[in-house]
Amino acid sequence: MTKYIKLNSKNKKILFVCFIIILVIGYILIVKTHKSNKANVVGGILSEGVIPGYTEEEIKEMLQRKADESTFSFEINSRPVFKSGGSEGNLRIANPPYNKYSIEVEIKLDSNGKTIFKSGEIPPKHYIEKAKLTKKLKAGEYEATAIINAYNSESREFKGTSIAKVVIKVEN
Repeated sequence: MTKYIKLNSKNKKILFVCFIIILVIGYILIVKTHKSNKANVVGGILSEGVIPGYTEEEIKEMLQRKADESTFSFEINSRPVFKSGGSEGNLRIANPPYNKYSIEVEIKLDSNGKTIFKSGEIPPKHYIEKAKLTKKLKAGEYEATAIINAYNSESREFKGTSIAKVVIKVEN
């Protein structure tokens, strides 16, 4: 014997509220997942692929190249320019597709050792073209050091460090 629940106006309201709550929770989960996949980078957007500016032939060559287990590669603009202390600049940090390891980049001013940028994890075949600094700088040129740490993408085991000198220019 099957029993049916009669939907009076009170039951319809409860059912409607439950439906709205389910929609809101679903929306929040979708937005949260999208944001966590895109924005684990402070002040910039992490994009998948090869950083723009390469020819098709250079990209094919990059994809065919294999990194040795004992090395890692990266790209960074050695002379990024920022229109103002609070604007985005062309940092152009890339973890090439042939790398075996994820990288994290931290940029520190040489004058006082203060951190002015931290990337968060950049997996192989991902890049940050433009980003904001975490500290506002006045107009001028600043010598800095980019510290690039490599980690196993799955276990997060530290694999090594490299450094690159950069000169940051703030125009206004």
